[in-house]
Amino acid sequence: MAIQDRYNEDDFDGFVQELIDRDMLEPKQAGIAKYFLDHGYDALSSKQQFVFDQAIATYTIDECKRCGMDIPWCEMMEAYDNGGYCNYCQHMMEKIEKE
Repeated sequence: MAIQDRYNEDDFDGFVQELIDRDMLEPKQAGIAKYFLDHGYDALSSKQQFVFDQAIATYTIDECKRCGMDIPWCEMMEAYDNGGYCNYCQHMMEKIEKE
């Protein structure tokens, strides 16, 4: 599945906004991301879509490294920060470490 197929999923806009808020995008990427949030993916030129796709791909974890499940956009930044684990698996690993 192409990453663009996931852009219509719930919380994707929130993920893009979080990238902007955390200053994780270069200025050009951030400008395109803001335009995307206001106007949608189809309003971007092909060059803008390429830059946007590359920026999103940088911070996207396709699936959890432990359970193999897709990571929802609302958990994507946590998965990026913790090395590729969904919230459940991250919680379980922390629980095991404490035992």
